[in-house]
Amino acid sequence: MITRDDSRQTRRSHAAKPSAVANFVWLVILALAGLGGSLVISCVTPFVALAVALAGTVRLALALRAMTLIWLTNQLIGFAFLHFPRKENTVLWGLAIGGAAILSTFVASAVIKRMTNLSTAAKLSIAFFLGFVLYEAALFVAALFIGGRETFSAAIIAQVALVNIAWLLGVVALNELVSIACRSWIGMTPRLAQAS
Repeated sequence: MITRDDSRQTRRSHAAKPSAVANFVWLVILALAGLGGSLVISCVTPFVALAVALAGTVRLALALRAMTLIWLTNQLIGFAFLHFPRKENTVLWGLAIGGAAILSTFVASAVIKRMTNLSTAAKLSIAFFLGFVLYEAALFVAALFIGGRETFSAAIIAQVALVNIAWLLGVVALNELVSIACRSWIGMTPRLAQAS
């Protein structure tokens, strides 16, 4: 038998979850951030930062679809507007980057979902670190077959890491801003500060 207290508890638990509209708005914001990253820094799109942001705010299946869309948009912009060379090597590198971005999304999601006893900052940091290491490792393995191992110098990897760290910090701040500014319009938004 359902009592009044049970129905109140059910309403509270539904109210504590982001709505479909709020999830959609957040995904659009992340996709636009990925688009901006592709236009501003096409060779260093912050896929790991976006992977952690997706993994920390939406369920895995949705995060993977969103990452695929962000990667495809990056490739479209590269080939259509930034004049990426239309060569087999460029296409293979694009596929390798897409695979590495998907891998980092899986890793970030696993860390965030399984490390429930850690603080949010610790979960996001570990998710970022492991996601970045595996992202770079996957690209290095691709370089063994495609070519380009010379691009894996410490200075270049550090630059890519710093770009991703800056983007992750920016996305966390943007997430907090959206959760405050848009609450009256779309309700509760997915929150990185409460990644679980």
